[in-house]
Amino acid sequence: MGAMPAGRPGTRPWSSPLSMVVFPAALWIVLPLWGVQALLATFMVLAGAHWLAGAHRIRWTLVLLMLLALLLSGRAELGVRLYPVIINVSLALIFLTSLRSTPLIERLARLSEPDLPPEGVRYTRRVTWMWGIFMSLNALAALALALWAPLHVWQYYTGAISYALAALLMAGEWLVRQRVRRRAVNA
Repeated sequence: MGAMPAGRPGTRPWSSPLSMVVFPAALWIVLPLWGVQALLATFMVLAGAHWLAGAHRIRWTLVLLMLLALLLSGRAELGVRLYPVIINVSLALIFLTSLRSTPLIERLARLSEPDLPPEGVRYTRRVTWMWGIFMSLNALAALALALWAPLHVWQYYTGAISYALAALLMAGEWLVRQRVRRRAVNA
């Protein structure tokens, strides 16, 4: 998946993969060693990387300002806890708003299969819905844990369990896709 879908000039594909790796690493390294203020500063650097990537600059400016306000007001832990909520809401919006035109999963599928058949287009639309709903539910879970769970419970969910759930969903979708392809070939 080296190339990014066309249509957003100035975007660089490194910011999201960087966040996906740095977030859990920071959660399990920075938090125990240096605490919530250092972790919030790390998340601010990640938000800054998204801002530098060039897409959605207004959104990332607002995120940075909100995180800075929480840091300066002594509410660093709340800022740390809200960061995964922000990321999941952003991802849900990306998936769900893409349904207004060409769904994100269809754009990705067309990178390897430019002549996607109609059944493939329908399938990719359903998968885009599925990921949008997953990210929305993940955001709600992260928000509930951010507001009411002990820090270690929030940490396990956002730094491990949510990633495992996404991996399971990805693996399950891959298995379903193989079955759908076989059925389309045999039809």
